[in-house]
Amino acid sequence: MTSNLKKILLILGDVAVLYASLFLTLMIRYQSGLSEKIWDQHFWPFTVLFAVWLAIFYINGLYDLAASKNDVEFYNRIFRNLLINYAAAAAYFYLLTNRIFDIKPQVVFFIMIGVNSVLFAAWRYWYNGLVQRPDYLKKILVVGMTDEARELVEEIMHKPQLGYRIAAIIHDGYRINAEFPGVKLYDSSVDLKQLLRDQQITTVVTALDPHSNPELVQHLFESLALKIQFYDLARFYEKLTGKIPVTHIGHIWFVENLAESEKGVYEFFKRLFDIGFAVVFLTITLPFVPLIAIAIKLTSSGPLFFRQVRMGMLGRQFNAIKFRSMRVGAEEEGEPQWAKHNDPRATRFGRFLRKSRIDEIPQLINVLRGEMSIIGPRPERPEFVFELQRDIPFYNERHLIKPGLTGWAQINFQYGASVADAFKKLQYDLFYVKNRSVPLDLGIALRTINIILGGKGR
Repeated sequence: MTSNLKKILLILGDVAVLYASLFLTLMIRYQSGLSEKIWDQHFWPFTVLFAVWLAIFYINGLYDLAASKNDVEFYNRIFRNLLINYAAAAAYFYLLTNRIFDIKPQVVFFIMIGVNSVLFAAWRYWYNGLVQRPDYLKKILVVGMTDEARELVEEIMHKPQLGYRIAAIIHDGYRINAEFPGVKLYDSSVDLKQLLRDQQITTVVTALDPHSNPELVQHLFESLALKIQFYDLARFYEKLTGKIPVTHIGHIWFVENLAESEKGVYEFFKRLFDIGFAVVFLTITLPFVPLIAIAIKLTSSGPLFFRQVRMGMLGRQFNAIKFRSMRVGAEEEGEPQWAKHNDPRATRFGRFLRKSRIDEIPQLINVLRGEMSIIGPRPERPEFVFELQRDIPFYNERHLIKPGLTGWAQINFQYGASVADAFKKLQYDLFYVKNRSVPLDLGIALRTINIILGGKGR
């Protein structure tokens, strides 16, 4: 079962549970009999509410397959989300439904809380157990071992909910299986076709370059009749982690995967969205600017806005504008410094601005100017870019598109304060450059809402 199919099943299951909860609630409430009229009266008000609930589930990561496991942390998340949903439902029922719909279902609402809580938790417990059952996991053979291959193996071993199990590894460098317990190890002399049959392998992932290993290609060719899926490491790593393994790609990868001419229509509508969002949000937040200005001035001396040169699309530099969140002279030695988690240079009010991302509102002016987009890689300082280009392969290729206020790297790896962190974020940036689309942008926007509401900014 593919990850997309699992997500579809999960969403459809949630929808079924919600309507089943409504049906049982109405049966309990109207014990004399549930008429068609009563069902019709409640169907549309609750359908609107269910749409809101599903959006809240998505924003808070309940459709992230990697987190769907039967442990305390997951059910704490379930409990928090249900509380948020019930609070939203209370406001909806007591403030809006009597004006829009001809019902005010106080009793139904309280019954629904109990019924839905039990059914939803039971459904998710069953689903999480189902997707982790060993007989439903696809068995993987990994050929060759690199840092990215090791990371991939560890990810699969720790997260069976992804739907895979490492059955065997072929690598001449291993003699004792201490690193991957429970996984069978073989050297390159093994009969590959026989191994695939004996271990009932369904997927082969190779970290070796097939073009430089004709013997491996021949063995894979002879195994075609087994109907096994074959992936190179870069493709499978991207599929499973949402990242591009930078050390496993070359120039040909960019030629084959970055067909920018096919993105013309998408980029046109994205630009329209950028302009519309910037205009609307700047208009909404404009009345609050005087309050923000007063708070900045009262808590530290210095200007209201902070301007800093950043690297934009195709290497063009621009002045990014933010509300000032750090004390004046934060870089006392005159040398550029990486921002740090809980940066001591931030002012008292500045820490709030950064966590809530309010400091980035003025960057909507950069969006209107066409220097930035709402969604894209984080714009970096030229001094750091020149350093990172020397140390990280293909770092400059993240500048093929406009930088953004939020992005795939920002929501998956929220903080970067070193060359090593920049390398990890580049893997996410290249994934976005390749796969950017309306559905991906929508997902990033929704998950950004979760980060802002949760105060998880830097």
